[in-house]
Amino acid sequence: MHLRKLFIVVLWFAIYSCSTASKIEHRYTPDDKFVFELVERLRTNPKDDEAAKLLPDAYNQASETRKNINASNFNNLNPGDRWMEIAKELSVCQKMHDEIISVPAAQKAMPNPWNPSAKIQEARLTAAKEYYNQGLGYMSYNNRTYAKKAYEYFVKANEAYPNYADVQAQMARARELSVIRVLVRPVNYYSYGWDYWGFSNDYLQYKIVSDLNNSSFSDTRFYTEADIRFQHFAADKVVDLRVNDLNIGRLYSDSYTINRQKQIVVGESKSLPAKPIYQTVTAVVSVRRSVMQSRASLECRIYDQATNRNVFFDRFPDNYTWTYESAKFKGDERALEPSDRILINNPPNPRPPSRQEIARRLIDNCYYQLISSIRNSVRFME
Repeated sequence: MHLRKLFIVVLWFAIYSCSTASKIEHRYTPDDKFVFELVERLRTNPKDDEAAKLLPDAYNQASETRKNINASNFNNLNPGDRWMEIAKELSVCQKMHDEIISVPAAQKAMPNPWNPSAKIQEARLTAAKEYYNQGLGYMSYNNRTYAKKAYEYFVKANEAYPNYADVQAQMARARELSVIRVLVRPVNYYSYGWDYWGFSNDYLQYKIVSDLNNSSFSDTRFYTEADIRFQHFAADKVVDLRVNDLNIGRLYSDSYTINRQKQIVVGESKSLPAKPIYQTVTAVVSVRRSVMQSRASLECRIYDQATNRNVFFDRFPDNYTWTYESAKFKGDERALEPSDRILINNPPNPRPPSRQEIARRLIDNCYYQLISSIRNSVRFME
């Protein structure tokens, strides 16, 4: 084995041993617990003669069973799993060894505790080999279902013994074969090209490819037609998007009036006590209103390329009404309400939003409904 690779493996085992120290405690037998208790006593009090005297026999009794452990002890487990179980059992002895040599008084009482690190490494290497061979067996079927199983076994092999053989390359092959490839076709923007609506490219096509590839579809990848042509593969599923309704309304205007009347205090009487004197003031507010009513609907069909069977079909509508009001008044200003003053202060000739601005708003709102529905309800994997 190359020295660099050996170093990586040994380093990984060291890190793994530290990270799983607490996980092996559930494997402790009463004999194991007694050994750890004696070591702790010697850590606390190196002059504990009783603990030093009991440790050798206690250690030998606890470690003897695991020294002779082999695959026949776990015939009920699958290949690979049995060797990982052996490695986990041996890790208890590794923990004992490490604890004893970390306490001088314990090491003096038990000078040469058994170090199972080589056997642990051997067990993990054997587990990796068995997992790897199972993965190769599933890959020989050359289909997506078994490629997923193969990937799982290659992952196990890599976890058992990092970078075993060419496991990284096999993981990549299995992963690639197990992925559902989904083509997102160019969008039909309701009889007009995307540039008519102010987009610099096929906005929705690229947006849905990006958003869905960043979603939780771990076994699915989304592509444009250019992607598929460049990478030379066939799609499994197809997404058709169509803006089946996009109507940007005309600007129309109308007017209405609001009559205001208030009683205001203009003074007080000379009587005792004094009383307020009221005056009625009136005003007529003339309001000019401009309105644009627009709508859109986005239709999405997702289907299987081979069978033409629908996986998903739905429409997502949105409406947007732009309204603007300005006003002027005649009469006494004191009769006006705060809302009247706002309208009066509005410029009389507003600039309505452009066709492109409204289209972008409508399409975005339709799209967000669509993307949420796909994420929550579509299952691309058979």
